Amino acid sequence: MLNESPYKIGLRPKILSRARLILGSLLLLLTVVTIAGVHQGVTSGDFDRVLLKPFREFAAGFEKATQPSPTPTPTPKPRTTPSPTAAPVKKSAPAVQQTQPVYSNCIRKNIREGEFASNKCYSQQDYEDLQYYLGRYETAKLNLSSAEGFLKIDCGAAQTFEVKKADCEKDKQDKAAAEAEVNNYRGIIQGIIAKGK
Repeated sequence: MLNESPYKIGLRPKILSRARLILGSLLLLLTVVTIAGVHQGVTSGDFDRVLLKPFREFAAGFEKATQPSPTPTPTPKPRTTPSPTAAPVKKSAPAVQQTQPVYSNCIRKNIREGEFASNKCYSQQDYEDLQYYLGRYETAKLNLSSAEGFLKIDCGAAQTFEVKKADCEKDKQDKAAAEAEVNNYRGIIQGIIAKGK
């Protein structure tokens, strides 16, 4: 052992195996935590607000900046011609052109699918509220679907097993609460969409 280099002493197969096992476990733990964090961020809407929203805003601003600005059309000026008589000359008033108002501080939200399908422009606060409540609505729909599934299982078994009757009643209450939650979020979202331009 005196002839071995002091640097190779720690690199024995058993120590290398342990080091690989520890490193692999740490990488697996890091992967699981990262996936859980992304999942939590997506379900709560924070992931979209923090990571994706700035890119959408940049793209919207870039698109707005690259579009040519509308040029105003000149209004025709009325001409007056001198008349040989001293009759009063009638001047016609220029026609007022109706233009659609320009909303400078709005964010367009395109909802392509579902019962809330729309393509409207919202204020910053309404846009954030809409994002938040759309996420909550989807979560509430999943809770309702889950409650309906448990209701089918427990109430179907309640006919056979006496123990399942209490579970069946609890599932009915959970389903009613989930339906109320879905309807609550639906009303909030429809109110926000109605405010869009």
